[in-house]
This record gives sequence, structure tokens and C-alpha cells, in this order.
Amino acid sequence: RGAAWALYGLSLAYHHTGKQSYLNASKQVAHFFLTRLPEDHVPHWDFRAPGEVGEIRDSSAGSCAASGLLLLASQVDDLEAHVYRNGAIRITESLYRNYGTWDNAEEEGLLLHGTSNYPENRNIDVPLIYGDFFYIEALARLKEAGPFYWE
Repeated sequence: RGAAWALYGLSLAYHHTGKQSYLNASKQVAHFFLTRLPEDHVPHWDFRAPGEVGEIRDSSAGSCAASGLLLLASQVDDLEAHVYRNGAIRITESLYRNYGTWDNAEEEGLLLHGTSNYPENRNIDVPLIYGDFFYIEALARLKEAGPFYWE
């Protein structure tokens, strides 16, 4: 989840400052993040956690990273943008198809399986308001960037 926040924050820092070092760091984190995603493209709460603990998902980190990837895609040339935009689309689609609460009127959030703080046993496998925020932001950025299609 820290990688998702770094990716988002560094691309946002570049957006506001224009400092190339922020853009370069955001790209490095993006590549780290994208290469460690599991098959369904939604990250584990900690890429380095061992065993079963490491399998716990964090939909909020996925939505944060998707929004950051889309911002990053808007800051680079078309060749690079393709990598970041496609990664964001895969994450956002998986969140929609596999983590949404669309069929559960009892839930108060949009996305299931967020994890806030596993070591302290707080907010594990629950909807998280900031996950919902970044998910909506990612959808808005996708819409702004033009047509996209989920397979």
C-alpha cells in the first residue's frame, strides 16, 4: 500500500512543481508496483508480507494506484502513457468486477476488501472511504482521458 501512495503522491508532486525528480521517482514506483500485482491486478496489502498474511488484499491501494497511474500517464509521452494507462484500466476493471458492492445493499462503501492496518488488526477486509474516493477519482480520470473498454 505504501507503493500506491508513493506513486500517487509523487505524480501529484510533479503535477504541482514540475520537478523532474518527482516524475522520475513516480515512474520507478509505478514499474515496481505493476510488476508485483497478482493475477487479478488488485494489490496485496503488503508486497513483502510472508505467507497467508501476504495474501490479504487492499482495494484502497489499488484504487489509489490506478488514479496515480492515470495522472502519471497524462505527464509522459504516448509510448510510456500506454503502460500506465493500461495498468490503471486493468486495476479499475478488476475493482469493478471483483470488489464492488453493487449487489450488496447492506454495505456502506463502494469497494470491498480494503485493509487499513493489519499489524494493529484495524479495518481489515472492509470498505474504506479513501478507497472509494480514489476509485471515483480514477473513473473520472479515465473518462477525461477518452474512451476506454474493459475486456
